[in-house]
Amino acid sequence: MTRLISILLSLCPLLVLAQEDLMSYDNILKFARYLKSSQQYEFASQEYERIHYLLPKDTAVIKELVQTYRLGHKCHKMDKSYEILAENNRIFEHHDFSAEYLKFSLTCNDFSDKYNLLLSQLPDHDKSFYELSKLWVSKDYNGLQLWTSQHKDINLSYPYDELVTVTKDFTHIKYKSPGLAVLMSAVLPGSGKAYVNRWGDALMSFLFVATNAYASYRAFSKKGIQSANGWIFGGLAVSFYTANVWGSHRAVKKYNQKLRIQYQKNAETIIYSTF
Repeated sequence: MTRLISILLSLCPLLVLAQEDLMSYDNILKFARYLKSSQQYEFASQEYERIHYLLPKDTAVIKELVQTYRLGHKCHKMDKSYEILAENNRIFEHHDFSAEYLKFSLTCNDFSDKYNLLLSQLPDHDKSFYELSKLWVSKDYNGLQLWTSQHKDINLSYPYDELVTVTKDFTHIKYKSPGLAVLMSAVLPGSGKAYVNRWGDALMSFLFVATNAYASYRAFSKKGIQSANGWIFGGLAVSFYTANVWGSHRAVKKYNQKLRIQYQKNAETIIYSTF
């Protein structure tokens, strides 16, 4: 029994040392980075917060802490992130700190005056990218038109150049005209839908209007104005004709919207792939 107690007492200092080693800066940081790499952002942020509390001036930890907030979509941490990054004016001395906050803003679609303030601190090529990114993420399409007109000769390096290309293509889109579609369908039922390449719908619209109009004509030709079938088929023809005109207007609206959504998705893919 005495021997067992002495063995346990001899192991106590080793256990204490092992515990201290586990709680060392290097081990906590390794664990935090493991959690971040395995996308366990909630737990990773807790470990980074522990390190930051102990070593508040460690710039590597500060940046990685904010990264975990961004990757975990913890948008309620944006103000706290800015405070951490900006302490002692660090955010103005390290462009990567500014960029990290700008990425966080884009991820959360949350743009304060701080965004524009930090833009002014960036090199021109980075500034242009984050200006464009903000316009895309906030879906400010008028702003995109204005930006493109003011930067006609801009030349950015990869991958920023891809966003510029998508933006220029987007601002030169030739949208379909709803008014023209309505006019076309008023003259020839279904042609307004064919205008936006909806050939199946166009054919159905034409057939519904044409067959009912013809059936009404035949019924009136046989029995005159008292023909019940003539009125029934005539009413159906008018209904289908009206629906065809309204449907053409709606089809063009959907076509244009689909085109915008496609460019929006492409732009966002480029933006977030740079993070």
